[in-house]
Amino acid sequence: MALLFCLTVLAGCDAEDLISTRFPCSFYFNPTLHQGSSIETALLNPGCYTFISVKNLGVWHIYSTLNDGRNITEDIKITTDRTEGWDNRIKTHPLGANNGIIIGCSNFQGHVAWDRQCPNCITQYGGTNYPLELNGIRQSVMCKKCKRTYSLETGAITEGAKGEALMRYGIDYKGLGTPVSVGN
Repeated sequence: MALLFCLTVLAGCDAEDLISTRFPCSFYFNPTLHQGSSIETALLNPGCYTFISVKNLGVWHIYSTLNDGRNITEDIKITTDRTEGWDNRIKTHPLGANNGIIIGCSNFQGHVAWDRQCPNCITQYGGTNYPLELNGIRQSVMCKKCKRTYSLETGAITEGAKGEALMRYGIDYKGLGTPVSVGN
């Protein structure tokens, strides 16, 4: 009987069950007018990830920092114009727990999108200001508050106390020059 119950529960799980709805997330970027961006670099290269945040300074800016060890943040300015028929408007808001997501191409799961905040510190301490940082290992991030290290491949905790995995968002990207959409 217990085996039948377990099989029923497992059969009911699918990819949609893994998408976090804890915080709203909506991000859309059309790279056609921003060729060679660090966002596409992360999505086209297995093991490569980028931290993304946005800010409106009269025009929208997307800030993208690759996990390549150089710690350079690309500032991609987005206009509200429609140039040559391509939609170059930003379609984002909100962007996870605190205006930050991590997207990239994992080695085994394809494209992934994670929230940039530590889910365990949000649960334990409240608030949403527990940013994950690169820790020198390209495939993982660390929370300075709780000292947990998370795998960017799977979202699982690889070092530190047990707890929740990273908050995962859905991602759609078909390849070079196609729009990327992240959300829940």
